[in-house]
Amino acid sequence: MTKNFEISSVYNKIAGLMIIPQGRRKKYPCVILSHGLVSSKESSKYALVSDIFAGAGIATCRFDYHGCGESGGDITETTLSIRLENLDVITEYIINHPSVDPHNIGILGSSFGGTTCVLKAAKDARIKCVSPWATPYRLDKDEDGTISGIPFKETIFTDFAQHDVLAEAQKVSNALVIHGELDEVVPCQEGKTIYKNMQKPKKCVIIKGGDHVLSDPSHRDKAINLALKWFLEYFKIN
Repeated sequence: MTKNFEISSVYNKIAGLMIIPQGRRKKYPCVILSHGLVSSKESSKYALVSDIFAGAGIATCRFDYHGCGESGGDITETTLSIRLENLDVITEYIINHPSVDPHNIGILGSSFGGTTCVLKAAKDARIKCVSPWATPYRLDKDEDGTISGIPFKETIFTDFAQHDVLAEAQKVSNALVIHGELDEVVPCQEGKTIYKNMQKPKKCVIIKGGDHVLSDPSHRDKAINLALKWFLEYFKIN
């Protein structure tokens, strides 16, 4: 069952989708899907995650961050702090959703959304487990001063610098880090460094030959199935 929703945050309206498994349970574990800087809830990768997780009895929440998709806000003005506030609001929505088990909540985040995922898990003990993919702890401009061709305001860089991602990673455990070996956007070493700073239990999987978005279907399938196994290990499903 898929249901659209819209909620308000301090900075913008947030548009999202809840994907609830078909079954007899009243409440399901749920994984929040935290997309990248210029992506959206319509990501083909995340749509596939939702389908596969639903088949295993796990609900997912896909939503558009500030400035993306159907959510409000100007993407050139977005920052990590704004995205983190969006994720805070989404988490409260999920915790109180009638079809979600509030004791079994996880986050899967990729790229900029992986960074947001790590920061959220560091400060919210209700997040049982996480899986950050292709996640950076630094934010750099392209040669023309943009990111992915978008002329972001300087605040995205100054704000990012105020968050010590590696220090926050030291507060996170129950984490499955996944990174493409040949990631052309976020160097694989950044994912390894985040993993190194995390607490046990943790696991790091480098997808051999994988690029930033795991565009090869076999790479994507491997990452999704590894993440599914990880979340099932931590969720208590009676």
